[in-house]
Amino acid sequence: MIEIADNKRNLRKIVFLLFAIYILAVLWITLIDREFGNRRAMLVPFWEFANVIKGVRRNYFIGQIFGNLVMLMPLGFMLPIIKKVSLKQVLLISLCFSAFIEFTQFITGRGLMEFDDVFNNIVGAVLGYKIYDDLRVMK
Repeated sequence: MIEIADNKRNLRKIVFLLFAIYILAVLWITLIDREFGNRRAMLVPFWEFANVIKGVRRNYFIGQIFGNLVMLMPLGFMLPIIKKVSLKQVLLISLCFSAFIEFTQFITGRGLMEFDDVFNNIVGAVLGYKIYDDLRVMK
């Protein structure tokens, strides 16, 4: 019984380290490794989806949507391993984290602040949580 508890503790430590590296990588990609520029915002909801439907730069926007979905999936998957959190908490944390990134991109001019990015990030985090939850239930 003690060995199982030790294994869980060690797993949490490893996942915490991976989670910290993951968060730094997300911040690096979205903020740190970008040039300062003009403040830009696109707050029209689902404009990327509309462009995909219209066929406007379809592959580019599919890549943007997919990339934002995948970007926060690890957050939804790893967070409940580190600390017991509910789906609602993952949703709120991903909303705050994504909004922080988008707002910081706007303030610093290091990217385009978009509603779509926040939406897709949240969906990705929720999918990550659902994957975690499904794997946990299968045990």
